[in-house]
Amino acid sequence: MISQSTRTHGWWGLLPPIVDDEFSGQEQHDGSPDAPSRRWWLPLSDTAMTAMSLALSNEPDQASRSLERRLMKAMASDPPLLFFAMLNAPTGALVSLSELAGWFLTDEFHSLVCDNEWLLAAPQLNDAQQRQWSWLKAKSVRRDPQTWGDDLGDWLKVLGPDPAGVFTDRLPRLIWDLDEQDNSVQVADGSQLLHRLAQSARRQRNIESQFLAFAEEQKLASAKQLAYGLSHEINNPLANISARAQSLAHQEDDPRRRESLEQITRQVYRAHEMIAGLMFYANPSEPEFERVDLAEVASEAFEEFRAQLDLSSADLILHLPDGPAEVIADRLMMLEALRVLLRNAVEAVQGRGTIVVSLGFESGAAKIGDEESIESRACWNLSVADSGPGLTEEARRHAFDPYYSGREAGRGLGLGLCRALRIAELHQASISLSSGLAGCVATLLVPAAG
Repeated sequence: MISQSTRTHGWWGLLPPIVDDEFSGQEQHDGSPDAPSRRWWLPLSDTAMTAMSLALSNEPDQASRSLERRLMKAMASDPPLLFFAMLNAPTGALVSLSELAGWFLTDEFHSLVCDNEWLLAAPQLNDAQQRQWSWLKAKSVRRDPQTWGDDLGDWLKVLGPDPAGVFTDRLPRLIWDLDEQDNSVQVADGSQLLHRLAQSARRQRNIESQFLAFAEEQKLASAKQLAYGLSHEINNPLANISARAQSLAHQEDDPRRRESLEQITRQVYRAHEMIAGLMFYANPSEPEFERVDLAEVASEAFEEFRAQLDLSSADLILHLPDGPAEVIADRLMMLEALRVLLRNAVEAVQGRGTIVVSLGFESGAAKIGDEESIESRACWNLSVADSGPGLTEEARRHAFDPYYSGREAGRGLGLGLCRALRIAELHQASISLSSGLAGCVATLLVPAAG
């Protein structure tokens, strides 16, 4: 629309075009009624840019007299903006300046500017055209604004065909209801625009935050409904399957058949665990808080997984502080959260690699949770690092989603990390994942006991 190198005359670009279908039909070269409409373009000045931006950033139900007056004063000093309003706003033979200012605050004006088609059709504005408009603007300063309409054709011919007086004949008579002696509005337009845009951006962020909170609430409600449905409809058949399989296994003498029946029982228990995990995510039980030594919990989980890795070539390393690491927590929940992190690390290294569990103290340097209002507190940093392949960007974004699994089909429903996240939230703690060139580090931050 306008190149940066040619913007030397105070014009930002172009206003949406003036379109006249009736005149276009008279000027069609091929006589076809389907020929495109003719367009006339007016320049967008600094004054118009500021005034229209203020109008667009204003909430419809918060229109004020001061904003209306600012729009009136902008039209009173900018002929293209005044012509644009007079030719686009729905008016009769008479229209007041205040009525035109009110049109800028309507949905009709917002829709006109938001339409992509006019922006794509806008021609390139060159330096010569800008100079011509600047000359017309300088000429208007020395004249009564009530006579500006006499020059409308000259403004339109700069970037469009000769309108041959069509628009000047159709201009409504303007009632000049602007009190030039009223100087009550003294705030600089640019500063007001900056303030309005900042408020608009803040409102947008608040709306997005509320939407995300609502989406999370709906996700939990859906998970809860699904979990209850699975619990009632699937757990009973699973229990029957398990009971029959165990009964048949006791009666079976063939070792191969007995092993198959025991495998059925194990898979039933696995399905039950998945449903229980979803139930915990959707509606966890209340924690039973007590003073817990987090180092003792880490040691217990470490020993469980070291027994599983005895026959593999993976290395499991534990670093604990010399003294106790006391927190106020539900011991079983903390143990379950650490088991989840260790299980993910074990699956990541696939029997070949290194897993390091470490526990350290951070004296107020770490921030617990995502809320800005939550102050930094002294906490214990429990991390599980592995030398596996690390996380992709997609896996990192969705790692805590209850229905996402970055693992292969048949390797689980991806409910472990979301359960660990729920445990962290119940303890006013935080859990995070980070990935480097190789491997992944899962970090659980738990407030230290006072």
